[in-house]
Amino acid sequence: MGIVVSIISSFASNLWNHSNDVNEDIAQGKKTVLTQNYVSYKTTVVLSMALYIISIISVLYLSILLKKPIYYFFLPWSIITWWYSDSIFLRKIFGFRLKTHYFGEIITYGIACPSYTLSIWLIYSDLNYQGIAVALAFSFLGISGVLLKDIKDISGDRKAGLRTLGVIFTPSKLLQASSIFLILYYFTILDLISLKILKLGMLLVIIPFIWFIKDTFFYFHKKCWELEVKDIKSIQIMMKSTYISVILLGIGAFI
Repeated sequence: MGIVVSIISSFASNLWNHSNDVNEDIAQGKKTVLTQNYVSYKTTVVLSMALYIISIISVLYLSILLKKPIYYFFLPWSIITWWYSDSIFLRKIFGFRLKTHYFGEIITYGIACPSYTLSIWLIYSDLNYQGIAVALAFSFLGISGVLLKDIKDISGDRKAGLRTLGVIFTPSKLLQASSIFLILYYFTILDLISLKILKLGMLLVIIPFIWFIKDTFFYFHKKCWELEVKDIKSIQIMMKSTYISVILLGIGAFI
């Protein structure tokens, strides 16, 4: 059930985001199921809404079954991720989307990352210091991700008149800040392993950490964080190493 909830909910939020960003994606030349007309706009909206409802019902069922307050954390995630992307309903009420302003981005990821982590954590375990520490680690990871994401969206956001992090801050500052938060993520995980809060098998995360430090952090530090077209490989290493770290954490949990 934990796997099912995580898959359905993440699919729901991603599909909802693309449904509300279809005009921006077309303007930026992005290839999605909507911009390529593989699926109709109405279908994606209805499907994403249905997936949100299914995931919420599943969490409410699990909360009753396991006698745990899982929905305390899952409902805030559902509301904030919905509002973050919504240009159909809530935008008409409040007059803005959270994702169109850097303050909204920070609020969204600051709430969504720890609350989602804790809601999934509670399906498998109890609410304890270990879960809170893991939620903190993934909050660092989430903030690092949004900072890096905004770098590639700068031109599109600027054309759309948005006030995102990518528009307000320079790409160099965003990359530097993203790298710092990523280091905080790794340090938190390694600290939890040293305190024997997480399993020793999760020490596998040291592999992508060293890769990131060597080929991305030190590389850009020597350049004073100035970005050039040729630096795309180092940024890709940063992204790949992050994905690998999450996979290795999952593998390490069973060792």
